[in-house]
Amino acid sequence: MMEITLPFRSKNMATLFKELHSGPKLAKQLANLIKTESKEIYPRLKRYIVKGWVKVRKVNNVNVYSLTEAARKILESKGSFEKVKEKAEEILGHRLDEDETEVLRVFYESKYIENSRDETIAEQVYYAVRKRNRKITLTRVEEILKEFTLRRIVFAFRLRSGQILKARLDKSLLQ
Repeated sequence: MMEITLPFRSKNMATLFKELHSGPKLAKQLANLIKTESKEIYPRLKRYIVKGWVKVRKVNNVNVYSLTEAARKILESKGSFEKVKEKAEEILGHRLDEDETEVLRVFYESKYIENSRDETIAEQVYYAVRKRNRKITLTRVEEILKEFTLRRIVFAFRLRSGQILKARLDKSLLQ
């Protein structure tokens, strides 16, 4: 069976996706797996429905959930976060500390992070890490990103002027 560890921090969400990977399921079947009521399944999966990872259809007034082909490709193409972390540690020549691990996790869970008028890539990573209740300074995020970029853990798409437009994990870490 496919290994699903991320982008799911929740054990229940990983359980739901593992079950959906085996084929379409009724809300009641999914609810039994995580010991909740079937009416709680839609709210739990809503963000993945909006993302286009899960599709839901009504059959006799009952919701049937399944993974989209896009979700299957995304989930199957990603190696486990632990493998990515091991490769990053090998490249850096040291074990990642908690801050480095969280920054790496943000990139692992994102296809890429795009620079915007309102927030730099570092600021976006900073806020993503803070959402996980991790205390980290913006300066520390910038240091980590600089090292990750220099060591080619993070690939930055740059303009000729040197401005970074977007950044993503180097593909070699995901293989």
